[in-house]
Amino acid sequence: MTDLYRLNKFLFKVLFLLVFLPVCNATSHHPQEFLKAIQGSQNEGEQIYQHFCTNCHAKKPIIPLGAPRIGMTSDWSARLKQDIAVLYKNSDEGLNAMPPRGGCFECTDLQLVLAIVYLLPENEKKDILINLKAHLKSK
Repeated sequence: MTDLYRLNKFLFKVLFLLVFLPVCNATSHHPQEFLKAIQGSQNEGEQIYQHFCTNCHAKKPIIPLGAPRIGMTSDWSARLKQDIAVLYKNSDEGLNAMPPRGGCFECTDLQLVLAIVYLLPENEKKDILINLKAHLKSK
């Protein structure tokens, strides 16, 4: 594949996201109400993932832009060598095709972290949560 072909393919996917998905969700997308309703729930990170992240981060994403897939150790191994602060920073600011805050502009910082942790492979979540608690205590 040539670089021009890859660029065109990428631009088509971005255009699809910008044009088609907002139209599909326009009548049912009330993020403030949704986030307030789930705040503090036991599966808050999962619900945020389902609402905002699944299109690109699913095991078989609707929009395959190369985002790390949920629970896939091979996709997360290099990223997990960084600490949670770096994962959070990348999510907060956006990275590659991912918009800032993963498109969840109304998410609190804690909600963003819960979504990140939910995306990680099961065997890595415990260590990340321990590091996160230590990081929060040091502030």
